[in-house]
Amino acid sequence: MKTAMAKIFVISTAGKDDINRAMMAMNFALGARKNAGATVALMFLGRGVETLLKDSGNSAQMKKVIEDMQNSGIEISYCGISLKNMGLTKDLIFEGIKEVMGGVETVKKVEEGYSVVSF
Repeated sequence: MKTAMAKIFVISTAGKDDINRAMMAMNFALGARKNAGATVALMFLGRGVETLLKDSGNSAQMKKVIEDMQNSGIEISYCGISLKNMGLTKDLIFEGIKEVMGGVETVKKVEEGYSVVSF
């Protein structure tokens, strides 16, 4: 009998002031997906939405990691309320990332059997 694979919901709250922690969250998500075969979803919450800014100094690196995650089947989202609270708008962030309400999305993922890991 085959057991079900792990389901992990990674929440990244690290902003541009702690880009190493943001990278750790994304690399953790990629590793869990690629190396362990887990079902992985990642949400940027709070200051974490700053990671998605197209015009930041490290945007090329971030865009590549985000594309790697998308290509590996990781569902990526961001909290629209966090974006608004940071005074940012959708046109400032990378395209193709789903807007959600952070708390609602977290409840939904827990109800779907995901374990939450936050960075």
